[in-house]
Amino acid sequence: MSQAVASFQANQEDIEQLWTIHEDYAGQGPGRKYGVEVLNRSVIVFVTACWESYIEDLATEAFDFLLANVDSADRIPLKIRNYSVKGLVEQKNPELLWQLSDDGWRAVLEAHKGEVLDKWVGTLNTPKTPQVNKLYEELIGIPQISSCWRWEKMSATRAADKLDEYITIRGNIAHRIRDKDAVKKSVGFQYLNHVIQIVYRTEKTVADYLERETGLRPW
Repeated sequence: MSQAVASFQANQEDIEQLWTIHEDYAGQGPGRKYGVEVLNRSVIVFVTACWESYIEDLATEAFDFLLANVDSADRIPLKIRNYSVKGLVEQKNPELLWQLSDDGWRAVLEAHKGEVLDKWVGTLNTPKTPQVNKLYEELIGIPQISSCWRWEKMSATRAADKLDEYITIRGNIAHRIRDKDAVKKSVGFQYLNHVIQIVYRTEKTVADYLERETGLRPW
């Protein structure tokens, strides 16, 4: 288990506590509940925050594992190497290429990590599929991480679309306080379950990738 998923599980318990508060306040019986939509909206915001944190934490954890478990630059996936030296090449200063000598490539890759996180994590306040895909491609070399988000009766494309739809609801809540429609408890429940499915498929895909690249199982 990655540290990222351990943190996600701890956050999941906090989300479930909101539902306990919901039931304590409004009861568990059928019928429309009044005065609890603020809790329903809070769940949407919280699930999105948990998803965002997981994606950032796993990408960073995976990159650090990769860098710690290779002994030469040529064992770093070519896609990452190309992204990491792009800035050096574009500056057209041959002296800068000496930064790659000896163990300098590690410092270049660390700098690359900082640049990618600055570039994409800032946009993950709306952690939709395109941003997640670009983060994982540029930081650890996995193209289209969302292609693993599939399970019975759920294609990867539909899973990505549903995720983005939920995140759009979160954006409406954040900017307008309320979504255009009342947010029901069931929406938050479905959103969390959807994210859980995606999290564990992302977790396995990244672990398999790191094992192929380093020969070691990361978690």
